[in-house]
Amino acid sequence: MRQLLIGAMVAAMAISPFAAAGVGNAAVAPTPLAFTVDPAVRPTVTEVVPVEGSREFRQVGALATPGGTTAELVLDEVMVHARDQAELDAFLARWNGQVLDSFAPERDGSGQDHLVKVDVSGADPANLPADLLATEPRQSGQYRASDERVLRLLALAASEWKLGTELVVDWLTEPSTIESGEAFEASDIPQNVFDWSYMRAGGNMNTGVAPAWQLLQTKGKLTPQVRYMVVDGGFNLNPDLPANSTIRKASWGDTNPKGCSNGSSCPWHGTDVALAAMAKVDNGYGVAGPAGPVVSQFIAVGNSLDYWSVLRRTEKMAEEEDPDVVNLSFTRDVNLGIPHARKWTDRRMKHVRDTGALIVASAGNYSTSVDNGTLWVPCESTHVMCVGGMNPDAVVSGGSNFGEVDVPTSVEIYGPMCVLSLNDPGNPLTDPATRSDACGTSVASPFVGGVAALVMAANPALGPEQVRQILNDTAHVGGLGSKVTGSQRRINALGAVAHALGVDITEPKVTIQKPTDDASFGVSEWIDLAGTATDFMGRAVHIIWSSSKDGKIGEGKSISVPPLSAGAHLITASATDSIGQTSTASVKVTVVDSPAQVKLVSPANGAEIVEGNSIPLVATSLDPDTNSPVDDSQTQWEVRRSGMVVHTASGHSVSMPAAKVIPGSYTVKFTAAGVSVQRAFTVIAVPAGQHKPTATITTPAQDLSLDAYNGTPQSVSFAGTGHDTEDGAISGMRYRWTAYSGSETKVLCAGSNVPTGEQGGIVFPKNCASFTAQLGLAKGDYASTTWTVILEVFDSSGLVGTDSVNIEINYITG
Repeated sequence: MRQLLIGAMVAAMAISPFAAAGVGNAAVAPTPLAFTVDPAVRPTVTEVVPVEGSREFRQVGALATPGGTTAELVLDEVMVHARDQAELDAFLARWNGQVLDSFAPERDGSGQDHLVKVDVSGADPANLPADLLATEPRQSGQYRASDERVLRLLALAASEWKLGTELVVDWLTEPSTIESGEAFEASDIPQNVFDWSYMRAGGNMNTGVAPAWQLLQTKGKLTPQVRYMVVDGGFNLNPDLPANSTIRKASWGDTNPKGCSNGSSCPWHGTDVALAAMAKVDNGYGVAGPAGPVVSQFIAVGNSLDYWSVLRRTEKMAEEEDPDVVNLSFTRDVNLGIPHARKWTDRRMKHVRDTGALIVASAGNYSTSVDNGTLWVPCESTHVMCVGGMNPDAVVSGGSNFGEVDVPTSVEIYGPMCVLSLNDPGNPLTDPATRSDACGTSVASPFVGGVAALVMAANPALGPEQVRQILNDTAHVGGLGSKVTGSQRRINALGAVAHALGVDITEPKVTIQKPTDDASFGVSEWIDLAGTATDFMGRAVHIIWSSSKDGKIGEGKSISVPPLSAGAHLITASATDSIGQTSTASVKVTVVDSPAQVKLVSPANGAEIVEGNSIPLVATSLDPDTNSPVDDSQTQWEVRRSGMVVHTASGHSVSMPAAKVIPGSYTVKFTAAGVSVQRAFTVIAVPAGQHKPTATITTPAQDLSLDAYNGTPQSVSFAGTGHDTEDGAISGMRYRWTAYSGSETKVLCAGSNVPTGEQGGIVFPKNCASFTAQLGLAKGDYASTTWTVILEVFDSSGLVGTDSVNIEINYITG
């Protein structure tokens, strides 16, 4: 981890206003402001959709705050308010900026808001702390960024804030609380409650408490409606307990009058028990309990040391307070008078149950079977749901009592053996920290009671025995380890709540709206993807798109993705719900790479060429998928003489060197993107003792590209010279200019003394040393035509010298 501490001492040296005024003790100095790069900080999504009118996906970074939350932001983007164009231009110049989008100017003339892509390479993270403190002096603590680009973007922002620029980082918006699957408690527990091992769906324990909250919320039943009574000792009020909390037979702040199992000290046992059942959810304080969102009243009842007094008090308070759940996190092993103790306990527990309450009790923390002949009360009463404890790996805790037979009078179900609780329940305001060692069946029991409260909220018409049956029927079974030969049930809040609501926990339903099955696309065509995914709660689920050929191609319910590779693809939309269930839907599409259209322009088919002349090799191509020529890198020329390859090249317009042009029969083949055309030509020998003339095109001196508006032919001026060793300068009357397009041949000018093979008749003098000709699109061409214009110069013996130039005519709408 790389850390940047420059400027942090500014915060550390700040003087408390209380200390300066001499009032009381000086305030504790804040933690110095610092920014670090921590690869462990990651955004939940890697990119967001393009800005409207663009197809470029935008990358996302993340920033963990000192308070433990994580914010996500679009990299290399800021939102800037400029009062006028000059202010905007100055900002763009400072950061090599590009305006991506803008709101309409304010009607009062106060300026305009713009989304700007910036170059953060010039921002220095070392200046970030000091620049930020210049405008926000109360900042302190350590911020952790997913990568350096986040720090550079923040450094850019801080430097602009220091200048007075109205600038906002493009933070990602996000939902919050239970509905979105996010809940946070004390600041020393940065982890989302939905990810806690004993609250989440999935994992080893798989209690499913957090998604059970969501399911209740979708049905409008995640409301305070359950009365929960805890009989225990050591209760103290704190912000995590329900607002409507009352205490009977004790006072808030009284410590537990007796120690706990194995002589351990537990002065605030009752508080730990209550928090394990019903600590408030997502209140930024303390911890969370299963029943936190649904308890309307918490009744704390102080216990007594003797069994009679405890059960007498429990029964009386149940009659008076009418609770829905009663938790008894205490136990007693009875070895004498067992039949009587069992009968008496059953009688008293039946009276409590008959008030309408489900009774949950801890199995005990003595690592022993409750079915070994000793009576464990109240656990083994038939009217009590006895709860054992399991570790995070779902194996029964080594400290928990357990059962060896699956009967209602043994350990019936297992909950988490350890939960989070307040560090010091006796001082909940001065010490808001938490601890992770609130352990024992004393917390497993109220946790299961808290799940029972969720079931009651789901269906208030259910009686206590019906709730008990649902908890048993929907429990996960197995995994507790070999020594548990009795009930293998592990609490399953989501299953129990779904059962009470009559909801089937089905996998997400995924449908694909775009593209349609068997659709076809071009290799250069962007593809629209659209689909829906809903979970068993009826909520939208995030979709991830993938291709069988190209892998992951995007995320979201409606996106546009760049062109896919050519061939057959199975496009799959995948959605995973909050409990880890995944479903998919797929369609088949084909990405078609249309064959190139190829035309060979020069040499002319069947041409006779005198040896020693370079030969222009000219062709045209069109890729229908891109409506543009095939790239030169995908082209190939191959010239063969009598079947042997004598010349190769790439590109649309090249030449075969004169030194390779010797007498013989030739074929020339041009290939573009796998499509080939070819033709034959002949090279004839220069007679012994003679020399072929030299031809030179002087106008145009180089290849031309001309725009033909609405296809109107263009006037082109031509001029050339010829020279021969025997004849000297050759007259233009022995010049012939011919234009080849591959599909059409035009003689642009032929001098009067050009050999034609015709004899007799009157011949009018015609000089083709210079002239003007009209060139347009060749027949069959609609976008462009490349003409190869060849000048032939004939000497007195009939030998020919050649030169060539290419003229491209492009159709332009005007």
